[in-house]
Amino acid sequence: SVFSNPCEKWQMKKLGEVCLIKPSKQEAYLNLNGDDMVSFVPMEDLGILDKNFTAHKERVLSEVIGSYTYFAEGDLLLAKITPCFENGKIGIARNLKNGVGFGSSEYIVFRPSEKLITDFLFYFLISDDFRTNGAKVMTGAVGHKRVPKEFIENYSISLPTIADQHDIITELDSISTEIKKLEKLYRSKLTHLEELKKSILKQAFEGKL
Repeated sequence: SVFSNPCEKWQMKKLGEVCLIKPSKQEAYLNLNGDDMVSFVPMEDLGILDKNFTAHKERVLSEVIGSYTYFAEGDLLLAKITPCFENGKIGIARNLKNGVGFGSSEYIVFRPSEKLITDFLFYFLISDDFRTNGAKVMTGAVGHKRVPKEFIENYSISLPTIADQHDIITELDSISTEIKKLEKLYRSKLTHLEELKKSILKQAFEGKL
């Protein structure tokens, strides 16, 4: 509801106006050499509706700069291909090796300006409205559809003040933490119920009930 019913005082901007989308990979050579190690994040390592992910893999810069997508510390990654986009494959790049990362060519990379906090952008991009609207305009062959760059750049976002963004992030982080606790609790309950079901069936077959 924060994003579907924004405050009238918030500024309406296009994502392309408040984010650098797809930073130049030549940035990687500003402080690094071709034989330096950088983080490598394939699609399977990016989380679903989770702002945090861990870059487990590392590669030599010269091996990845040619054909993979570049990002740097603090950038936000979003999968643009189906079904990863609809599922919410997304995450903020943090704790990268030498501050630099490369990954799937199916990533859209966002670098917010000083008007937009990355964590606020994360919550905006996982909202139902954004993902539903993006899915409607996907182009390409079945199984390989992608969200067009033009859709991303021209999509409107309502911006609160930086102070209000911080407040909203704090609230949404708290809600997210509680949701994860509930998910863990119910998964545990479902596991115990399945084990109970198997135990009862075993006893029934053995004539012990």
